[in-house]
Amino acid sequence: MKKSIYTLFLLLVCLLSFGGCGQSSKVDNSLIFETNAFRIVRQATNDGKIALSYIFPLNSSYLSSLGFEEDEIKTYRFYLTTYVNALAQSNREKETEGTAVGVCSYYTDVDGIGFSIQFENLEAQKKFFGVEDDEQAGSSSGRKTSGFFIKKLEMTTTFPVSSSKSAGDLKMICSMAISSWCNNSNISDIQKKEILKSLDETVYIYDFATQEKGLKSELMYQDEYFYHNFFVKTLEDIEQDNNIVFWITYANRPVWYAFALLLVLFGVGTSLAILRIKKGKRSK
Repeated sequence: MKKSIYTLFLLLVCLLSFGGCGQSSKVDNSLIFETNAFRIVRQATNDGKIALSYIFPLNSSYLSSLGFEEDEIKTYRFYLTTYVNALAQSNREKETEGTAVGVCSYYTDVDGIGFSIQFENLEAQKKFFGVEDDEQAGSSSGRKTSGFFIKKLEMTTTFPVSSSKSAGDLKMICSMAISSWCNNSNISDIQKKEILKSLDETVYIYDFATQEKGLKSELMYQDEYFYHNFFVKTLEDIEQDNNIVFWITYANRPVWYAFALLLVLFGVGTSLAILRIKKGKRSK
């Protein structure tokens, strides 16, 4: 009978899995490689190491569309690198045990300037940002469970760029770089305003990447190394709702076992009833 129960359990789980339970939509490539975006990319590997990258938009294509030559864009890249590097240096001065702040780099795939902070483990990340364990535990209040046969555990947390102020702080890096570049390169006020205008149309992206397949979100994509949970918000989105939601799905095993057992008992009872009916007919 045990074999029958396990067989039914596996069969029913497979049927529901193929039915599309807990599936998430994939991110359009235009979002993945959006160039006019401030990005926070978190990559966590199975050995516990974490890399947190902050990337600022260079917007080379936009500058080119305004008529700027390649040499002029390279000059702006120098200014933006200078300001981003200053931010990296301020973080480097706060390094704690198990933390290393990398050098400023150009991210070719998204046309941005940024830097990464490497953490040996989650505890090192908490220590660097001054997060206490009780604060972390308080975030569990955003957990919600639903479903019967297939359980869904939703975890609500705050988008890293959580307010218009934090969004403004990121934009300020680019604004200062643009102002310094324009002032020192005799670029007209009209052109300067046009360049700054592009910052009003930027989006904010949080790319949460792990090597665990089970964690889901509304937008996802996969590459050679990671499963990415992808969140995109405009400034208006952040002001209206700064929450993001992850979830995992799993089989409610006690219910499945009970359901499989009932099916087996029903099958045995039906078989016995049929046998009795056949015996009754034969005796007559």
